[in-house]
Amino acid sequence: MVMASWPDSRGRPGRTSSVESQRRTDVALRLAVRRAVRLGALLLVGVFVLDSVLDVAEFGRAAMPRVWVDVAVSLVMITIARQVGRARWTPEPAVLTALLLVFASTIVQGRIGAQAVGPSVAYMATLMVATGLVLPWDPRWHIGWLAAASGLSAAVVLVAPTPSFGAVDPAGVMLSIGAAALASGVGQLVVRRQLRAMLEQRFELRRVSRYVKQQDARVDALNRELTRTARLDTVTGIGNRRALDEALAALAGRRLAAVLLDLDHFKAFNDRNGHLSGDAALTRIGEILRAVVRGHDLVFRYGGEEFLILLPGGDLSGATSLAERVRSAVEKDERTGTWGLTMSAGVAVADRFNSANPTQLLRRADNALYQAKRLGRNRVAVDGGIASPASEMAAS
Repeated sequence: MVMASWPDSRGRPGRTSSVESQRRTDVALRLAVRRAVRLGALLLVGVFVLDSVLDVAEFGRAAMPRVWVDVAVSLVMITIARQVGRARWTPEPAVLTALLLVFASTIVQGRIGAQAVGPSVAYMATLMVATGLVLPWDPRWHIGWLAAASGLSAAVVLVAPTPSFGAVDPAGVMLSIGAAALASGVGQLVVRRQLRAMLEQRFELRRVSRYVKQQDARVDALNRELTRTARLDTVTGIGNRRALDEALAALAGRRLAAVLLDLDHFKAFNDRNGHLSGDAALTRIGEILRAVVRGHDLVFRYGGEEFLILLPGGDLSGATSLAERVRSAVEKDERTGTWGLTMSAGVAVADRFNSANPTQLLRRADNALYQAKRLGRNRVAVDGGIASPASEMAAS
């Protein structure tokens, strides 16, 4: 088995498993004891049945006392196995009871049977050694079991010897039982320590793995947030030039409408009110654009006080209508309108957008924007024509 070791703060290996891992290890060991009891009980019942069949075949009716002992012990073992599997109480008392019952039945059968006690001593020693290798219960329970078994053996061998021992030396019997008890005790301590260390390491690795996965998920979320933030303009909260370049590359070969917008007389507004007010105005423009633009359209800060809206699959009529909604919203907004800010827009459409040379579409939109500026600002111009502002349309 592999011992679990973790580096401590001094650089030397040492167990530093968490309380959670230790608690889960305790539960796993308790479940292992229950499974060992159920499996061991079934195996012992099988051994008793086989032993009874062989005794009857060899000794006939003379073997019936041993057979009845096997039947009684088998019934008790089956009951214990069922209760250990269902009950919520600790399995150690049932384990100790079952082992002492099997041990005592082996001694009784050796004394009442037709054979000498030598084979029974071998069975008892084997049982004692086997429990030390397969039962991961608490060492205090195991030491109690070994002490009870050794005492029971001493009482039978030394206090009430019978001729059935034949040539077996009582001192030799006790030496064999003592050696088996010592081997069982040492083996149980080593096996339990190794098993516990492995389980703690397994649960600690799982805990660390869960923690690493959680941290990876947080890192992924932070990376996504950083990626999103890196593509946002810090003042307006809309896409920046990096986001614009990526969007233009992704829209290759598609029908695309572009709306280029510019704040009218923004330099004079900055000079009159200061750059902090200018930043506040740009921030408000970003909020208006996010509120007016449809979900599948893309909006960017093109530079300075210029903004660009891309409408994938859009036509001239839809793009013009969107530009007019933005212009009107800026003019009527309770903040930008009060500040006297207005916006001009230029609209252009490409039936098949060439992302390798995006300047052609943007230049046409910029020419339309220049035309809107030249005709008095606060209006929308389209590539090849003029759309009057809503106020003029209403007046006409």
